[in-house]
Amino acid sequence: MPAMSSEATIALCRRAASLLAAGDVDGAETLIGPALAGRPDDPNLLCLAGSCALSRGLDEPACDLFARSAAVAPGFATPLLNLGFLHRRHQRIDAARDVLHRCLAITPNEPHAWLNLTATYVNEGEPAAGEAVAREALARCPRSHAIRWNLALVLLEQGKWAEGWREYRCRFDAGVVRPPVYGPDGVLPARLVSLDQIRPGQTVVCRGEQGLGDEILFAGMLGEFIDDVRRRGATPLIDCNPRLRSVLAESFSASFLGDGTGDIDAIRRSWQRPIDRIAPLGDLGGFYRSDPGRFPVHSGYLSVPAEPVQRLRAQLAGRGRGRPLVGLAWSGGSAYTHAVHRQIPLADWLPLLRQDAYFVSLQYRDCEDEVQAFFKEHGIEIVSLPEITRHADYLRTFELVSALDLVVTVPTSVLHVAGAIGKECWVVMHHRAAWRECSGDDRIPWYPQTHRRFVRGPEEADWSGQIRQVAAAFEDRARRRRPPEA
Repeated sequence: MPAMSSEATIALCRRAASLLAAGDVDGAETLIGPALAGRPDDPNLLCLAGSCALSRGLDEPACDLFARSAAVAPGFATPLLNLGFLHRRHQRIDAARDVLHRCLAITPNEPHAWLNLTATYVNEGEPAAGEAVAREALARCPRSHAIRWNLALVLLEQGKWAEGWREYRCRFDAGVVRPPVYGPDGVLPARLVSLDQIRPGQTVVCRGEQGLGDEILFAGMLGEFIDDVRRRGATPLIDCNPRLRSVLAESFSASFLGDGTGDIDAIRRSWQRPIDRIAPLGDLGGFYRSDPGRFPVHSGYLSVPAEPVQRLRAQLAGRGRGRPLVGLAWSGGSAYTHAVHRQIPLADWLPLLRQDAYFVSLQYRDCEDEVQAFFKEHGIEIVSLPEITRHADYLRTFELVSALDLVVTVPTSVLHVAGAIGKECWVVMHHRAAWRECSGDDRIPWYPQTHRRFVRGPEEADWSGQIRQVAAAFEDRARRRRPPEA
């Protein structure tokens, strides 16, 4: 704590900090409030008041309090650290970097400051600069798994696959993914490091992880893994998100943990059979996609039952009266996954939506009011099928995408559904993007035959340029598919 505070104030701050650490925000504020009223420029009181506001989710008041604390005591690192965290959380990237550099000038080896600084480069379209920062951070804080995780992400953004996958393995130590445990005693099976560790007679579980989109993308390597496990005389067992159980069962003749219903965590806790090795699904990249030459040129790797697809397509085609069936997803993600760069208002899509096509919503969130308001204002119908897109069994979404002619989407799980079944897909995306969508050209290496990127560059103020490109590409596509005149 800065020496600018009196001994009595420092003692009070320590008591308040203890209460705050114990989760007693009310108690901490009871101590801080009267003291701060008497000493409104005390940096320690301001910083603790900011921490209380942060604990209550009052981010902007917390920012103001931390900024005031740092202004009064420029050598006080704690408010700068907290301010940098909040600026990063709210996508004020330049401001975050500025205050974090100021923090590190005071405390050069502060791991949380380095972690937050490296995080300002993840999904920000500056992976090379981010790699340099992450390597400096690891030189300062070599034991930080979370910094190593950020290094993995910026490496993968650049297509540095071999090293990126090696660093990606640290995600359990970094707390990004929960460790995979099984049985009533919480057994953690030995993690597979190399395929050569698999022995005849063993049971090897491949466990899904992270979001649905990640799991679908990684499933593109699942067939190779199952074959390798069986070639070595072992038994593969798939533990996946219950929503994906049906679609994966259509494609892979392996045993599954559970039946796709019920509480999957409860099933894991009650598991009795021994598991010899575990391969988290995200580890398969290190086994099978360590360089560009190991990305297969394919047009899909998951199967969908033909009959429901044909039935659904017939229904949509009848309503569309012969027009192309185009699926559209215009928003996705969360604050944690850069939703701010994955949202395009429906009105911005007008150059595309005015084309001669029948548009189907692929939104997985409630969008009925938005779609109705859009129709009322513009007279353009976007059919919404929430009974499909919000169904607990994600196979329904696979069937819907299979029934379409084209998918146009922002980065969301729908682009991975399209890639997994070989459906033509146009991805409209910001240059600030996750590694899954990054590429050196207009293609996505995971889906080389089907996907095309329309990227909003750093100099562009809105989405108008990309949507015009999409509309022009659609006109060209329609022209090429138009039958020749007799």
